[in-house]
Amino acid sequence: MPLDLEKLAEVLVALIISSSILLVAVAIAWRLVVKPTLRALLEYRTARASGDPVLSWRVTELEEEVRGLKERLAALPEGNPTRLLGADVRFRGTKEKS
Repeated sequence: MPLDLEKLAEVLVALIISSSILLVAVAIAWRLVVKPTLRALLEYRTARASGDPVLSWRVTELEEEVRGLKERLAALPEGNPTRLLGADVRFRGTKEKS
């Protein structure tokens, strides 16, 4: 049974066309269904984050640290700010409890 190249070419072209159509259909389905669902999930998690005590504690700690750094930057002379900022800054790991 010889291999018919014309039929093989037809099958390959049909396969490429059908896979392209399937890819477009999946992209449309993603845009219509999954993307709004992911957006809603992210909005839900963001809205729910205010009830998370650990997250609130970390945000408060970061706000205090940024406030302190801004105060120290305002008090610096126009010389080398890295010398004064880096000299006495204590590094705390994220797992360290205060």
